[in-house]
Amino acid sequence: MQTTNVLIYVKSSSAANFNKAAAYQEFFQSHQGATEVTILPSSADRSNDIRQLKQWVGQLDADTTAELLVVGGDGSVNIAAQACVSSTVRLTVIPAGTGNDFATALGIEDWRWRMTGTPRLRQRSVGCIGEHIFINHAGAGISVALRDLQGAWSKRWLKRYSYLWALVRYLFVPPRRRCMITDSNGNDWEFQVAAVNRAIGGGIIVYPSAQLTTEVLGILQVPRLSRWRQLSALYWILRKQPEKSQLLDCHEAATFTIADANNIIELDGDAIELQGPATASVRVNALNVYTQGNEQ
Repeated sequence: MQTTNVLIYVKSSSAANFNKAAAYQEFFQSHQGATEVTILPSSADRSNDIRQLKQWVGQLDADTTAELLVVGGDGSVNIAAQACVSSTVRLTVIPAGTGNDFATALGIEDWRWRMTGTPRLRQRSVGCIGEHIFINHAGAGISVALRDLQGAWSKRWLKRYSYLWALVRYLFVPPRRRCMITDSNGNDWEFQVAAVNRAIGGGIIVYPSAQLTTEVLGILQVPRLSRWRQLSALYWILRKQPEKSQLLDCHEAATFTIADANNIIELDGDAIELQGPATASVRVNALNVYTQGNEQ
């Protein structure tokens, strides 16, 4: 069915993103016959962006075929997902971020992909903690620390490898300053992640068997370990086979309690911070997404 109403949500961090948004505005107007194509730049206020996107979705007529096209990275996709989850709006991702793990899972690499060929409409599951949606993962412990260790310099010059660089830096943090999460059974962990996607942080594999339509969360937990044993665990993560490490806890679960009262939870690496402990679960097939047909 032909798209008639398009909102282009663009991460306003670079002129290149606006050039891509303008190219897609021309594409939908001139080649797709869309009756309304609007560009919405992102702001520094996440909640305001979500409010505007939800307002756009709420004003659509029932018979309108609408598409929300995101020019940005996983953080921008997360914001868009809050608005179009469990709706008929089709979500299209144009990768223009640091990690782009959501786009990678859909087999999308080239920003021009939507202009070529016929896209395939798929449904995709997402995770949730209360009313908050995550498209890749919810994390506590090390993943929160990595945001500070990553830094603007490495994000700019190392791109997706900036996550790996931050992880290596974390290995040399003094033991007294490392993360610690105590679960309800009294076990201590440095990292907990509940994932609905194979990868987080620009390609770090945490849930190798993830499917787009997953009905369960992929859980990965890293216990408190010595630096050398952590290197052993990191070896298997970098081999994209975390489940083969005897040190890591990898399993699937319909729900998972993440973090404790002394730790916050990050969603998709974004700035939103939820206080633990909290229960994560899956909203099955809650997003309508366009793919190229060669998704992972």
